[in-house]
Amino acid sequence: MQDFKDIQKKFYNKHFGRAHKQSSSEVSENTEYFMNRFLASVLKPDSRKILEIGCGDGRLTSFLSKKEMRITAVDISQKAIEKMKNQFAKEIQQEKIFPRCSDAIEYLKNVDEKYDAIVGSGIIHHIPKEDWNDLFQAAREKLAPGGIFACGPEPNAGGLYRLCWPFARLFYKFFGMDFDWEVEKGTLDMIPKKLKYSLEKAGFNHSEISPFQVIPHFHSKILAYIDKKMIKYVSGRFSLYIIIKGEKI
Repeated sequence: MQDFKDIQKKFYNKHFGRAHKQSSSEVSENTEYFMNRFLASVLKPDSRKILEIGCGDGRLTSFLSKKEMRITAVDISQKAIEKMKNQFAKEIQQEKIFPRCSDAIEYLKNVDEKYDAIVGSGIIHHIPKEDWNDLFQAAREKLAPGGIFACGPEPNAGGLYRLCWPFARLFYKFFGMDFDWEVEKGTLDMIPKKLKYSLEKAGFNHSEISPFQVIPHFHSKILAYIDKKMIKYVSGRFSLYIIIKGEKI
């Protein structure tokens, strides 16, 4: 039976090996709002040394790169890292961004550095739940005191949302986006109370699940506007996408 890690690597090498019409640096106004909101909630004013896990070809990296930070960007896909190197050639030359091709947990276990923040965009649901403890413990160990580990957006499979995600492939297909249930099936494990428990079990002093996106936008500015208003009043367990956050005191 093919290893889950190999399935992920094969899918994303194929995904990032193709030419895409839109680069990671070309994002919509709505995407910019939500990604900046995410970073504002997880980065401290004195955060300077950042590890990004599951960086892909650099969508979140492009937002991080606008700040005065030293960013190590890790992804399991060699094709993604190749794109990173092309897109951020200037920042790499300036020693602001350091791309690395590696499995996230393996990298965390073997690196000697300490980081002010460890962040990711849609990475936890690609890691089997039996490996969550390894991920969270390794992340906590590699954080400096006061450091934050956070991933968002991540799918919420709590409550009624659990019934919705098996149909996600229909929406991905409609919008012409790559989708493979073998790659995404970890979505069904993303239950907020279990994630919070896993963070606490790994030793995080403070953990929380907060809303990233309440409703799907489907590229609609009106729905995005409504979402921006709703997100102020909704807890993480009631939102479609969540931010998973742990702090090391």
